[in-house]
Formats: sequence, structure tokens, C-alpha cells
Amino acid sequence: MLNATDQATFLSVRELRRSVQEAQKPLVYWIGAGTSKWLNYPLWKELARQLRREFSKFVEGYNNEQARKLIETNSFPAFFQRCRDLDQARYYRFLSNAFLPVPETALYTRFTEALGRTKPLHVLTTNIDEALERPFPGAGVYQRSDITGCLEQLQGRKPFIVKLHGSRSAIESAVFTTDDYEKLRSNSGYLSTLKHIFALGTVVFLGYSVSDQYLIDLLSDNAKDMSLFGPGPHFVVSPDFKEIASLRQIRYSINRFPDHRAALTVLDVIRQAEARKTELSAQVEPPPQQLDRTVSPLGSKTAYFISDVLPPGLWSNSTTAQITKIGGGLEAEMTLGLGFAKEELTTTVSTALHDLVVGLICFDFVYFPLSVLGKIHVLLGSEFFWQLVQADITRYVHLQHEPAILSRAGTLMGDIGLVSLSDSTGQAEPTATFIRRQIAPFPGKESVAEKQFSDLENKVIVFDEGGKLDLAGLVRASLMMPEVTRLLGIADAILPTQVPSWLKFPCLRMAHLVHTGAVCDRLGILAVKIPFGGARLTSAAFGIQPASESADQYASYVLSGRFNTDMGAALVGQPEIFQNILRFRDSAEGESFRKEVRDQLLANEASEFTASINAGLKRNIPIRVLEQARDKLSSLLTEKVKLSPVPAVWTNSFQSDDTTWLWRAKSRSLLLELTKKHGIRADDPCICGSGDMLRLCCALPLRE
Repeated sequence: MLNATDQATFLSVRELRRSVQEAQKPLVYWIGAGTSKWLNYPLWKELARQLRREFSKFVEGYNNEQARKLIETNSFPAFFQRCRDLDQARYYRFLSNAFLPVPETALYTRFTEALGRTKPLHVLTTNIDEALERPFPGAGVYQRSDITGCLEQLQGRKPFIVKLHGSRSAIESAVFTTDDYEKLRSNSGYLSTLKHIFALGTVVFLGYSVSDQYLIDLLSDNAKDMSLFGPGPHFVVSPDFKEIASLRQIRYSINRFPDHRAALTVLDVIRQAEARKTELSAQVEPPPQQLDRTVSPLGSKTAYFISDVLPPGLWSNSTTAQITKIGGGLEAEMTLGLGFAKEELTTTVSTALHDLVVGLICFDFVYFPLSVLGKIHVLLGSEFFWQLVQADITRYVHLQHEPAILSRAGTLMGDIGLVSLSDSTGQAEPTATFIRRQIAPFPGKESVAEKQFSDLENKVIVFDEGGKLDLAGLVRASLMMPEVTRLLGIADAILPTQVPSWLKFPCLRMAHLVHTGAVCDRLGILAVKIPFGGARLTSAAFGIQPASESADQYASYVLSGRFNTDMGAALVGQPEIFQNILRFRDSAEGESFRKEVRDQLLANEASEFTASINAGLKRNIPIRVLEQARDKLSSLLTEKVKLSPVPAVWTNSFQSDDTTWLWRAKSRSLLLELTKKHGIRADDPCICGSGDMLRLCCALPLRE
């Protein structure tokens, strides 16, 4: 995700959004070597080290020690120059082989598909591989020799790709050596064309690498007054980039994903800004991603993480605690949980039992947060609860950190933070203690309960990486995405480090999704059930597409013969159906059905949210497998079982639910209640302190 705690990044993203929406200048991408790294092509240092080994083995008179020093001091052009001077034929043959065509990876596919949503596409690239040209056959390709031709394309808003440093197919045009760069610096036509491009367009530098930094320094030397970069604005997307005047920096974090996939968030920002500009549907629709990871912590087994559980009846789903000073006096306040109010949901019908049945029919394991242990125990009843534990079907994740909104006493603004339960010594609460707080044994059954508790402890995984992953920073970064701010109703004046009191729970719901994504990624969980409204938010924050098919539908058909059944309602009062489902799981047909679900899961491997949202599928389950599973489960249901399918009345979990408008309506009522209390009217300065009128500030995005 982007670095939301960096004010320069926040302001740069805001400036980029405005540039795209105003569309006064065409957008031009300057693509560096980091994008080719997503195809496993070498970066400068890797390439230099490989070439050094080649020359040290086969070239007479090669000074290996001197080569090492040049590489370690990042003097790459000088290093490549020495190699070419010694053996030009070997040098060019090596470069040609190093950049042979390779199969696309999921991450590179995500990059090119996101890039291609900018129309017309204008690209300047320093990469000599030819992978970028393949997905865009309609774009004109220009080399340095005819670079001026792209200016006509730019002015005519036609797509083009300019190979600034040459191409593998004409390997002697590749720019690597000191002489190559000197020719660039003295090429007036080349530099003049770049000046025109920077003057006519808004340039976004994308792709981390030492070579790109060297190139910027080189061009800066050529134009010390920075006139080369025109009036701007121009943007550099990088986790750490030396500050250069006239270039706005957009930083991102590589703590969670060192492969720099977070840089692609900028392409999502651009696409969402363009969608708002043209008043198209706000629905995020990037193409599905293919799963290319063959090994997960679960091996060949599949798991379904039900991230929140709200059983029938009255349950609290939020907590607000006051923090007081020693000796008295309110110091601060913290709020945890999703905080759903009745008016924010499309239905009050519980999906908890239904979700569990989906997990039992379609997956090898069903995971829950340990915090809902007591709810699950009540929902299932003690006997079936412990049966699932003993059979190692249900497992639990002990989340030792929870997202919370922390605010000082008497203030309207808070911030995202992480809280954890600990004892007086500051140690995290042990899993055993946590379990015993939620489930109490029957009197006289304490010894039996202790054995069960011990077995349950072995089914609990401790997840304590919230701090290491900078979960709070990831949440703030998600709140910078244009479509997320629209869905939640966040005004432009609100910083990512601010959470207004009327938006506490919508922001906590976003935090819940970010936290859930991190859990699934770390534990190798391939599918997740998220609360209503989550599909739209996850799509907006991570640039992934909700599926049109879901395991939910097929589980419904296998059990009831219909694709849209509330399986929880169908099972009420008939616990024997659960036993039949367990027998179905152990059958060959049940195992075959779960395997087919695994194969068809719509994963998002190249995204920062890798699990399949609401168990979405990329393709239909084959009719043969589906009917065999249906016939097998039907044969297990006895005559005593009266299965009367009840239609599911909630938003279909596999569709992109649009319930966030209900959240905005609730937030608006809270805001107006607060402003009325403070005597603030629509044309008065906003309560947030921006200085703008209330109706044009915090009330504006909540009107929809």
C-alpha cells in the first residue's frame, strides 16, 4: 500500500487525482527496470554480477577485482564499458540472452492490464526487453532513431511506446555503457523530444531501479534549472527516492510485499480518478488473477476464513472503552469492532449458520477469529461444537492485535491504531486464558472440559504480526484510494491520519478487511467470507474483481437442489443434517467436490489481498461433479429429514454488494446530530476545522 503517514505522498496523490480528473494534459508513463523484474529479468546490479562471472571465466586479461569495485559502488556504465571494450561480441551475446522472451507472471499481467486501462496509452521505457510491446499491439513503437514521431502521437492522443534505451532485437542499440550515455547526453534531438513530452504531458515514473535513479541524475545534470521537466506536475512512484525538484514523490511500503507490487496502487488511483471524471460506474472491474503459487502453509488442503460472525439474536459487535489517568480524569477513548447498526444492513437475517455450512461442504477447514469462540459455541450447541473441534474441521486464529480508533478526550478526530489484551506485566493474554473466558464448563464436568480445552488450544493459530506489518499504516493507505473515500464518505479535507467520530465504524470496517487480508496471506488461506459492503471496499482498495460465481451457490445446490437457499434456516431444529454433511465430507464425492472448488477459486495472487473474496470462483463447477455431490448428499439424508429450502434474502455474497450507501446515510445523521449540538449550520465553517462551509466539506460526500 501507499505510505499514508508521509504527508508528501498524501499531497502528491491528491495532486495526481486532480491532474487526471481535469485532463488538461495527457498522462505519460515512464516505465523503469523494476517492472521487468516482475518477469524475473535482472536489475542492473544482478545483470552486472552475472556478466562479471561470465567475463572472469572466459575473457583473458579481465580485471575481476576492479570489476567488483565498480559494481559495489554502483558505477554500472563504467563496468559495462570495460566489458564491451574487452570482448564486444561476448558482451552483446550475453545481453541478448539475458533478455530473451519469458512467460508472463501473474504480477506482470496485473501490471500490463492495469496500465492498459489508461487510454490512450503513452509509454516511455528504459527497458530493453520486449515484453511491454506484446500486450499493446495497437501502440506505435518508436526507437531513439525515430523518437520525434511520438510527439505527433502524443498531440493526437494516439497510443505509443518509446524504447528510450533500445531493444533486445537490435541489441547494439541498448544503452548500458558510459559511451552509450554520453551519446544520449549529446543527442539534441533526443533531449529536445523529452523536453517537449514533459512540457505537454503529466509524467508518472513507475519501476524501481538504480538505473532509473542514475538516469534522472544524468538528465538533471543536463538541465540544472530543471527546465527539462517542464511545469509539471510529474510524479515518481518509489519506496525511497532522492528528492528532486519538480518531481512529486509517491512513496509506498515494501514491508509486506518486497516485490514492490504496492507500486501498482498508483495505477488503481489513476483508474478510479478517471472513472469519477467520466461519471462512469464506480464499480471496480480489473480482470481476474490466476493463482501461480503452488505451495501454501496448508499444503493441498483448503480453508475458508469466516472473518466475522453475528448469530441470530442480540449481540454486541463493537466496544468503546475509556482510558483514564492514574488518579482520575478521562485521557483518551478507544473503539473496536464493526459497529453495525440495524439501519446499515440490508437485512437482519443472520448468515452465520449458512456461512458455516458453505465452509463444511466446500473446504477442508473452516477458520474463525478466536474472539467469536463463545458465539460459535452458542450457535452450534456444545455437542456439535466439540465434534467439529475433535475432527479438526474448525480452527481458530488468535488475533493478538485488533484495529481500533484512538482519540483524545474531547476531540472529534481520532486515528487508526492497534490494541491488544495483556496482563499487568504487558504480556499478551495466553490462548488458554482467552478460551476459558469465553466458554465455561458445566458444573461437575471440569475435568472433561479441561481435556477439550487442551485439544482446542492445539487448533488455535496465534497471529501476532499486526505490528510487524504496520497494519495501521496499511489501513491509512487504503483510505487514500479515491473510490474508498467515496464509498465511506470521507471529505477531501480529512487526512489519512484522521478519523472523524462520525466515520469511526466505516473506517474500522475497512481496517477489518485489511487485517483479514493479512491473516489469509500469512496463513495460506485461499478463501474468505467478509461482511456486507466488504466486496466493494476490498475491490476499491486492492484493485481486485468480485467473482460472478461463488462456492456459496454450489454448496446451496448440493444440499437443497437450489442455488439460492438460506442453508442456516433450512437446518434449524434438524441437527441430524449436520451429521449427514460430515458423512458427505468423508465420501469420495465430497472430497472430489472440495478439490474442484479449490481448482476454481478466484485467487488474487498478484494483489495485496490474495484470498478469494466470499469464495468467488473463476469458472463453473462441472455439472458431472456437481450432480455426483448432490446425489451423494441426498442419499445420506434420511426420510426423517424435512429439508424445506428457504430463499436467501440477503445480498448474494458473490456479487459486489452496494450497501455502503446505508453506511453513508448513518454517518450523515451522526454528523448532522453533532453539528446541531454545536450550533453549526450548512453555510457555517465545517466542524472538522478546514475553514470550508459544512455543506461543501464533510457533509458533501455523505449526500449520496
